[in-house]
Amino acid sequence: MKPTEFVKVNSQFWGEHLKSVSEHLPGSHGRELVGPLLYPRQLVLTETPDWNILELVGVTKEFRSLDVRRQKAAGIDEYFGAAKDQAGTVVVLRNDDRYQDATIATEYGRAALDSRYPSAERIIGRELVGTGESKLLSFTPGNYTTLERVLLASSVDTSVRVRWTFLAIAIHRSEPADKYRQYLQQLVNEAAHLDPIGTLAVPRGQVEELLKAEPFGATYQHGLHKTTVGEFLQQHEEILLSAFSATQLVREPVLEAADGTSVTPDFILEREDGSHIIGDLALPLLETGKDGKKRRRSTTAQDGVARLTQYGEYFANAENQAFAKTKYNVEVTDPRKLLVLATNETTTEPGVELVDYDTILRLALAAK
Repeated sequence: MKPTEFVKVNSQFWGEHLKSVSEHLPGSHGRELVGPLLYPRQLVLTETPDWNILELVGVTKEFRSLDVRRQKAAGIDEYFGAAKDQAGTVVVLRNDDRYQDATIATEYGRAALDSRYPSAERIIGRELVGTGESKLLSFTPGNYTTLERVLLASSVDTSVRVRWTFLAIAIHRSEPADKYRQYLQQLVNEAAHLDPIGTLAVPRGQVEELLKAEPFGATYQHGLHKTTVGEFLQQHEEILLSAFSATQLVREPVLEAADGTSVTPDFILEREDGSHIIGDLALPLLETGKDGKKRRRSTTAQDGVARLTQYGEYFANAENQAFAKTKYNVEVTDPRKLLVLATNETTTEPGVELVDYDTILRLALAAK
């Protein structure tokens, strides 16, 4: 199937399917649902040399026409965040493998979910956990793989990448368009009536409050080029606090050192257990330079990880810790280093956590 056909089939099929669900289910079966039905906001269609990949990302309470993003990746392993030279595989995917409401993780990644992301417990589902320096997924020349509401927690040494997938389908490029459409229709037909594929029902209550404002929206952000880091953090403070079991968010602290230099992370989170997370947003946001002008900031994982390393070095110094305590009333000694991504990038830098916006929003919803 050519990439243009892949785009056409998915755009038509998912637009029709999700629109039909939104027009029927909430009205006629609203009382039978556990709570509001959430829909994806965007189709991300990725072309690799051997595979085409569909992913539905973002969430919205009201169905709207899906935005379409097309992109290329060097390979399917790169797309799903496998680091080079990782030995072993947690799950070998064969023809027509489907995973729903599950967690696929390395041993270290699974332990990190317990210790660092408490609300993940509510979305773990079926568990598939590997050992050692394993990559999560290995794709054999089968035709289809579907991951629906699957939490992926990969690791290299002590770096962790956490990623929640709303719906992802990988199809070998040798498969024709008509058979692919039949496969999609089969997925729809086999899904439970009150749990249609491509949707997510969340409990009633505080979730509505959380989603009143525009949430993170999607892993692949649109329209953020007019938003500054501070504005973004202010708009989404409740989501960050909920996702990380935090009690305080310090936005863009200016941390001065004894030698006259300073570092400015995007945020510090103080968690309920007294520990801290120091982080940066790898977003297509604006940042204000020393000259007062606003510029687009870098969005690569490599640059973000380099900044996190500087923050870690800053807090290794007792005088710097005392400065942060005096100025911001946060007693930071050994913080977690977190980079929030808008891409599928990964890193091998020890002690760094990578997480994307869809996953943060899902963790925040699970915490309610």
